[in-house]
Amino acid sequence: MSNRGTVVAFFSHSGENYKVGTIETGNGRIIASMISRMLGVPEYEICTEKGYPDDYEECSRIAKEERESNARPSLRFPLPDITDINSMILVYPNWWGDLPMAVYTMLDSIDTNGLKIYPVCTHEDNGLAMTDRMLMLAYPDASVMKGLAIRGTAVQERSDEVEESIRKYLEKVGFSLHS
Repeated sequence: MSNRGTVVAFFSHSGENYKVGTIETGNGRIIASMISRMLGVPEYEICTEKGYPDDYEECSRIAKEERESNARPSLRFPLPDITDINSMILVYPNWWGDLPMAVYTMLDSIDTNGLKIYPVCTHEDNGLAMTDRMLMLAYPDASVMKGLAIRGTAVQERSDEVEESIRKYLEKVGFSLHS
């Protein structure tokens, strides 16, 4: 498969992370950069206007409130022209067994008809949870492909292993690697 028409969209949180401690660069950003480099495709950061607190407990509280109210927080960065995009590698953390609500904001704002979505989820204990199924239910006109779950602690402590698992995943789902 050609990588043409592919974008890496990611949501990432730095600051205090569960079981990881305080991090300067969020796990999603690290993974998205790896994927973008491996495939030679652009990245798009999903970032809210308000942002999230560095404090883990406070961030978790807000994420839970957003999930319970099915919020769609405003995004800070405008979406790039995705007219020619047919595949999206979607990188996000597992927040309360769901995707961050900002990811839904982004997906709600685009035409997902025929879009192939490859979920890549960071977590500590629950893997993808049901985020791949939630994507299928929320965007039935898209094709949600087999996903990859990566522990946040591994991203921060064993990046070589993470890079190798990402490489294997991308090859398995049919992408052409550039590096």
